[in-house]
Amino acid sequence: MLQYAILLAALTAVNAELESIQVIMRHGDRAPSFAFPHDNMEILKEYFPRGLSQLTEQGFEQAKELGEWLREEYAMKVDFLKGFDRKQVHVRSSDKDRCIETAMGVMETLFPGERVPIHTHENYKQDLLLKPNSVPCQKAQRLAQADKKRWREIVNVEHADLFNFLSKNTGWNVDASNIEDVYNVLYRKFVNNVPQPEWVTKADHANRTILGRVVELKRQSRMISYDTLEKSKLRTGYLVGQILKNFVGSPRKFTLYASHDATLTSLLYNLGVSRHQLPPYASAVIFELHNVDGRRFVKMMFRDSPLHLPTIMEPCNGLQLCPLEDFQKLVEPRIVKDRDEFELLCENHMEPLPISYQDDEMSSLLTNSPILMGLVSMIDYSMQGGK
Repeated sequence: MLQYAILLAALTAVNAELESIQVIMRHGDRAPSFAFPHDNMEILKEYFPRGLSQLTEQGFEQAKELGEWLREEYAMKVDFLKGFDRKQVHVRSSDKDRCIETAMGVMETLFPGERVPIHTHENYKQDLLLKPNSVPCQKAQRLAQADKKRWREIVNVEHADLFNFLSKNTGWNVDASNIEDVYNVLYRKFVNNVPQPEWVTKADHANRTILGRVVELKRQSRMISYDTLEKSKLRTGYLVGQILKNFVGSPRKFTLYASHDATLTSLLYNLGVSRHQLPPYASAVIFELHNVDGRRFVKMMFRDSPLHLPTIMEPCNGLQLCPLEDFQKLVEPRIVKDRDEFELLCENHMEPLPISYQDDEMSSLLTNSPILMGLVSMIDYSMQGGK
């Protein structure tokens, strides 16, 4: 450990060199995907003139802010990215307009005045790199659905009052199965200052708001899809393999991947550094490759806000600088090397299984999900009178 501490300090010395950067980011703020039956569509068109699901002006500004920060960090402070060089810079986006436009916003401020090509995939439903949750994977769906079935059973009882209230006020029949859709509308209208009924943000006797409760249930539902290594590997194992591949040999200087919250969520779980939170708009996981006295080290950071410095993540036994060979050993069991292996691990060659599963399979999966384990522990605690 002492030698690693010395090497960490050596980053400020003359023989320390930054070789490569990879940024995996979530797109900026976006419009809702749909509206409630009682919503005024004219008001929605006024606040979201670019259409449903599209990047908002706020989202484009968030992308530009990230580009400005990257320019400040890597072009101004360390003189690493001196300008756009198509041989040294690669930008890849998911084939969703909001991601492509987000990448454009980042490039606009990172390389001002330059025309930077944005590469993408022709079909987002087959994009294993940046939209993996849209690619069919029987096993991933089976694991997630089994855990979610148990979660819904708990939540439908615990939050029956909330779901009854939302059903009366949204025009939908709301329960745990579609609470993410409720979030999609309520939260995205809220952050874009769309007029909403007072009940959305009014606090109850326990100082909880309807919106706050919906956001928390959305967080739980999203985390359950990826919160074990088995689930996250099936979704972002291919991306992790590409990240490692990009650092081997003679890596290009800069790679930007414009993706989605599900991708970042799964990636953080895959590498064992998730804090069980939803990645904010335009947040970014950043990997740096450093060369110190001829030996390579990986540094991983998570930038979730422009208001404070990125958090240094420590996937390698608490080391802020992970020797590349150790990083490789860490990620090798977390990688899906190609499409053939993906199809095999996903068991896509097998007959599809029904959505309902046997109780013994579900109960065995229950112990693997930290989100579910936490909920069950809370219920047990309350049933025992808080003792």
